[in-house]
Amino acid sequence: MGGAFWPDNGGHPHRPFEVPNPIPNIPNHTRVPMAVQREEEKLGAFTLLRHFRRIMGYARDRRWLLALCVVVSMAQAGLELSLPLLTRRGIDAYILPPLVKVKVEGVLRDRLLAAPGTTPLDDGSLLVRWADLPRDAREELSARRLADGARYYAVEPGVQAPGLVRAGDAAVLPEAGLKALSAAERARLLEPSRRGLLHLAFLYLGLLIANFLLSYAVTYGLNDLGQRAVMVLRGQVFERLHRLPVRFFDENPVGRLVTRVTNDTATLSDLFTSVVATAVSDVALFVGIVAVLFSLDAGLSVRLLVLAPPLVLLSLWFKASSQKIYRDIRVQLARLNTFLQESVQGIAVIKAFVVEARASARFHALGETFYKTQMRLIYIFAIFRPLIDAFATSAVALVVWYAGGQILLGASSVGTLAAFLLYLKMLFMPLQDLAEKFNIVQSSVVASERIFKILDTPAEAPGAGEAPPESCGRIAFEHVTFAYEEGHPVLNDVSFEVPCGKTVALVGPTGSGKTTITSLLLRFYDLVPGGGRILVDGLPVEDWDVRALRRRFAFVQQDLFLFAGSLRDNITLREPMDEGRLRRAVEASRTDMVLAKLPDGLEHKLNERGTVLSQGERQLVSFARALASEPKILVLDEATASVDSRTESLIQQALKELLRGRTALVVAHRLSTVQDADEILVLHKGRIAERGNHEALMSAGGLYAHLYRTQLQRNGQAAGVS
Repeated sequence: MGGAFWPDNGGHPHRPFEVPNPIPNIPNHTRVPMAVQREEEKLGAFTLLRHFRRIMGYARDRRWLLALCVVVSMAQAGLELSLPLLTRRGIDAYILPPLVKVKVEGVLRDRLLAAPGTTPLDDGSLLVRWADLPRDAREELSARRLADGARYYAVEPGVQAPGLVRAGDAAVLPEAGLKALSAAERARLLEPSRRGLLHLAFLYLGLLIANFLLSYAVTYGLNDLGQRAVMVLRGQVFERLHRLPVRFFDENPVGRLVTRVTNDTATLSDLFTSVVATAVSDVALFVGIVAVLFSLDAGLSVRLLVLAPPLVLLSLWFKASSQKIYRDIRVQLARLNTFLQESVQGIAVIKAFVVEARASARFHALGETFYKTQMRLIYIFAIFRPLIDAFATSAVALVVWYAGGQILLGASSVGTLAAFLLYLKMLFMPLQDLAEKFNIVQSSVVASERIFKILDTPAEAPGAGEAPPESCGRIAFEHVTFAYEEGHPVLNDVSFEVPCGKTVALVGPTGSGKTTITSLLLRFYDLVPGGGRILVDGLPVEDWDVRALRRRFAFVQQDLFLFAGSLRDNITLREPMDEGRLRRAVEASRTDMVLAKLPDGLEHKLNERGTVLSQGERQLVSFARALASEPKILVLDEATASVDSRTESLIQQALKELLRGRTALVVAHRLSTVQDADEILVLHKGRIAERGNHEALMSAGGLYAHLYRTQLQRNGQAAGVS
């Protein structure tokens, strides 16, 4: 079951527990405690900047696209900055009466007379188009209180209305006199304003369309950039996983590795699409908004800076508080996912021992801890977002109070007030999105740590790269000593030889080191210096090219594995193969008897792990897979331990033919299957206790004879019961 269901951790949800070792038949004392939590807890330092250059390296071949997206993002920010200015222009120049009455003398009067749309009145004052005046002229008129607060419309000759002001042949009408005109006269009077608003509306619409197109281009470009980077990164992680030593998989649950290849790489895509370009555009937009606000009203902008210090403090508090919670969430989610994966894989054991309730209680305990941590994060959000909204509301109130007073004094305009409010909304929007973007950044920090930890894990040593010419496959162990964990040796001074074309069987009690010998032979683990030598065809395995070494072998495990797909793909492992060679492997392994039961034969589709086949049928398929590679050396690791008597009989029929002319190392649980071996090695506590053929070992009356008679007696009792 694994320690997850038993009270080995006192029910404490934070104490590490053990998980099953993914490498079969490794002795229990070599199963490492669950390292997921401890490693996850080590991660968490803010390392994005350290990894940023490396992350961006995956976009190196498309830097032009990233640069283009940044430029387009800045252009998009410029378009967004222009929209409130159009609103201001529409209000001040067309919605409100355009003319303002001012009384000036001297140089300023001469400047205003030169401005377009200025009309002198009979009383010596001037009517000016306020929205068209230069900014310095508007500021001087407002500062010296020379502008009349009233607004006027220019009217055609012959129009009669109360309050009409004559200016030579021209006349102007105050805003209050507009109601005294007929509908037709009002329409003619307001026609220039309507045309101006229509032009602004079309311009506004054009800018919105341009903004949409730019936004589409940036979104598409960055997603293409991010997805391509993820594709490359995911491929690198997958390749690296297949080059890592087996010991790495002893310490890392399968579900955790799958999460890294899928979810963590996708998280880095979000970094490209949601943070990289938006950060550039947000910074450009922020700087642009501040510059425009100061250009519109420096006094009001300075007063708004009063809100900056508490906003900065609030953001720093949110970062510090949420960063620790995100780290806790990451650790607890790793525990939850690992336990879930373990429970699903061990569902048969859970049901057989009727511990569903205990498994459920454990899962609920982990879920409750995760829930409480999530609620802590929600609490932080529940404080942060309303406070940001409160600051935004306070800023609006400050603008309305100050700018409204300036409007009443004639020092500002309604359009300026409207533009200020729109810019404030644009200014606070990135702050309101800060939590979401910080979440993405935090996730990217974790994802980059996890992914680069895999990529930086040293691959298994490839060896010296030698590959002797094809030969008979002689095997020799010379004084081999090995331990998975220091201080717990599994093999002690083991020496033996498997001559070319001979079969040597390894037997002994569970935990005696049989499977370890096969793992060392295939270089799943490396010997430490001074731990002896293992030779294949006279060359130490460390000097072999590891891929060439393993191609000499066909390895059949007790815990066999079939992939989802056709039987053909499972036998050939998708390697192009001559049909005759495939057929010979199928017939020699007696897999043709399995195919006879299936309507699609070799094209029959298997589900995950091939569970539609019986254990014995899956074992026969694994034999066919081994034979299809036409190996020089066969390694059978308790290949008949989990099959019924009929299937074992079929395998025994094939073994004599299969082993002829091949070197074979057979780990056997059923001693009856190795009676014909050229030599039998009896292992006990990591040492070779006995060696010889079946007859010699039986005559010696030692451990082998005892094990054989015990099995024979047990099998006889079972036969009698049946």
